[in-house]
Amino acid sequence: MACVALTSLMATIKLQFLQPNNGRVSLDDEASISLKSLFEKLSSLQAFVQEKSGTRELEMKIRDFALEAEDRIEIQLSNFLLAKGTQDQQKAYQQQLHQTLGEAAENAAKLLEKSKETDDKEVVNISGGPVIPWLKHDSASEPSNVMVGRGRDRVLIMDKLIRGSEELKVLSIVGMPGIGKTTLARSVYKNKLVTSHFDVQKWVSMPDVGGYDNVREMLHTLLWAVVSEGEEIKEGRIPVDLAAEKVFKCLRGKRYLIVFDNLPNNEAWDYIPYNLPDYTNGSRIVITTTHFLRRDSWDYSNRNIMQHNMNLLNPEESWTLFCNNPVLKLKEHQTPSIFQKIRSQVVELCEGLPHSIVVVAKRLSKCDNIRQEWKKVQKEIELLGVLDRRALTHTYNQLPQHLKVCFLYFGVFPKRSAIKVKLLIRLWITEGFINPLWYKELESQAYEYLQEFVDRSLILIDSWSSSSGKIKDCRMHSALHSFCVREAQKEGIFCALNTQQLPRGSFSMFANSCRWLSLYTHKFDYYVLLRTNNPRSIFFFQEDAKIYVSFKLLRVLAFVPSSFLQRVPARLHDLVFLRYLSVTEWFEGLDYVVSTNRNLQTLVVSGKESQFGAPTRLPCTIWESPQLQHLELGKSYVIDPPSMDKDKMRTLSWLCPTHCRTGVYCRFPNIEKLEVFVCCSNPIILDNLEYLEHLKRLSISVSFGCVVTLPKPSMFPSQLNKLRLNGTNLSEGDLEVIGMLPQLEVLKLENAFHGEVWDVEEGLFVRLKFLLLDGIKLEQWRVGEYSFQYLKHLVLRFCYRLKNIPKVMVDIFTLESIELQSCCHSLISSAKRIQEHRWDFGLALEIKIK
Repeated sequence: MACVALTSLMATIKLQFLQPNNGRVSLDDEASISLKSLFEKLSSLQAFVQEKSGTRELEMKIRDFALEAEDRIEIQLSNFLLAKGTQDQQKAYQQQLHQTLGEAAENAAKLLEKSKETDDKEVVNISGGPVIPWLKHDSASEPSNVMVGRGRDRVLIMDKLIRGSEELKVLSIVGMPGIGKTTLARSVYKNKLVTSHFDVQKWVSMPDVGGYDNVREMLHTLLWAVVSEGEEIKEGRIPVDLAAEKVFKCLRGKRYLIVFDNLPNNEAWDYIPYNLPDYTNGSRIVITTTHFLRRDSWDYSNRNIMQHNMNLLNPEESWTLFCNNPVLKLKEHQTPSIFQKIRSQVVELCEGLPHSIVVVAKRLSKCDNIRQEWKKVQKEIELLGVLDRRALTHTYNQLPQHLKVCFLYFGVFPKRSAIKVKLLIRLWITEGFINPLWYKELESQAYEYLQEFVDRSLILIDSWSSSSGKIKDCRMHSALHSFCVREAQKEGIFCALNTQQLPRGSFSMFANSCRWLSLYTHKFDYYVLLRTNNPRSIFFFQEDAKIYVSFKLLRVLAFVPSSFLQRVPARLHDLVFLRYLSVTEWFEGLDYVVSTNRNLQTLVVSGKESQFGAPTRLPCTIWESPQLQHLELGKSYVIDPPSMDKDKMRTLSWLCPTHCRTGVYCRFPNIEKLEVFVCCSNPIILDNLEYLEHLKRLSISVSFGCVVTLPKPSMFPSQLNKLRLNGTNLSEGDLEVIGMLPQLEVLKLENAFHGEVWDVEEGLFVRLKFLLLDGIKLEQWRVGEYSFQYLKHLVLRFCYRLKNIPKVMVDIFTLESIELQSCCHSLISSAKRIQEHRWDFGLALEIKIK
């Protein structure tokens, strides 16, 4: 895919040559001019691929050029960096690099000329109006699919249609393809309560794939169908203004319901209110879409559009829908044992997607041997999916340039697996997929990319962070994952290798045919070997396989067993471009890789916490990597603090028994997240935290028997918004200090306070939104006025002695939930009393009891 290859090449050029004070290789004037020219032409090619989508042949030429150019540039740069001979040898490699940059610029210029020729050949439509496509009106008479598990959705939608405000409202039903948006909308559309409520009802269906560039014209074309009064409109051209005028006259003075089914997105809402009459008589518009465009809070349209998100079916609902097929009902009665054996497999395969369930049910209803046919169905769906590939391709092609590569990257994660958002964002940044903006942090920008995928119904939310309110884990539905993997594989950019499926001798052949190599178990057998390709990223989700790949250009090694790296120690010296490394355990050979690598941004060494013996001391040369931003070490490792300032460090997780003293934290002036494990028999004072002016998240875990003294109020970082304390012996005075932090929004106290009484003075914890008390010995908890005024979530775990929740919680209007786990009955009763009091004032409060 040209967009992926271009994005990767431009990211490489920016990282290796365009960063200030890079100093790895000097460029003469001619090479600098070539580099600048190359980057400008790449930007133009990228814009062409995104906006014009030229011929398939031209796009493949651009892709092959970008892949080859990146290989040649990095190989020449690698040769220069690894050269150990004379200066003449280094100079020769440097000249070859300069020549490569010049040739790449010339080739990019030729492709750019071809792209301009393609532009000139394009035919422009200069007619006065849009072409009317095939349209379908008033499908209430069409047979609808049986709906299962949507009773609550139907009630909510009907309530929004026939009750509430009398002004014109738009209801957007949003969900991924195949989830049943049309079936649900049609069920409501034909309901007697709905039909009797509206004077006019119109249903307009869009084809699965549309070719509209102008949403406004598309909408007017659709609205013209409303005027037909049931008559078929022949294909032709009509002025947009005439369509709007006729629609307005047709609906004037009537309470109407119009359903626009399968719209590309809800952007049409921008034009609906200006072309439909609104006599404040309760008229409604319903649109079904996979893409909900977010609006700014000040946007007027926000107040007039209602969103209804559809969820996947649960396992019971999935099986009910599967068995709803009349033929399968009979077969289930005749041979119940077969159905019992495949039940869990059907539920797992379809993942609650109604379309998948119906497709599988139809296939099995037409065969005699269900068990044998089921094996075929499993393989076909795992390989091909069940969704309309043409429609998915259109959806993918509509993605902005910067999102396409991020979308394909989801394929590196195993199907049906939860993906940690923190990990995903860090990998996107490492790969160079996030376009930097001067006014926004890369992490925030990457999160917006993820949110865009969610809004387009391409990614599902697996879990939320109750403390931050952001997405914690996400996943891609298997039906979309199949498309994602095939799209990336057919372009030779990705290979998902199942080492338990292929002959062992073929591993390396596949491993050296792609840029992204992911080792995980899967059931499909779709592999593409279009060309030899130097791998850049390897992901180990499977046991260590004896594969051999070129280390020379590797950027990402994720979740890698140390045995893989130890197998050929001499090749570790080739890892000069490594940006991301996460290993299961440290070994001696990694010292050279980390200390000499100028690109390394993330180092994660998990390791298993040892119950016996001292932790392993890692070499201080780790700090010598100039680009290091994230260092996460497990509790089994300890490292001395750096002797130099680490301005780029953003995340630090380390075992630090004696280093939390003067002169240490000033070495990390820009750190944002700090996790400290304290394991020491001597008392420790955590001072000098005030040097961490940018610190937002702080976690302190203290081993049993350790004594830790927290800083004074003035010594806490002023920007701290999340604090987690585990194993500390806090006093009421310490809690008062914490309560004064001006930006604190999340507080987690886990076995951290041993007092029996906690009196919270007035006006403390003024911005706190999330509070966790775990293993606290509290018996009485009293809260003064104006404290916890913005609290949203309260979690109490293993608080056996606490009998009551402070009554002041009744008056905290922001409180949304109270979660109780392993707490006494009186505490549960106290929470329920607060819930009842809030109900009396019309305030909802969710109680979770575990």
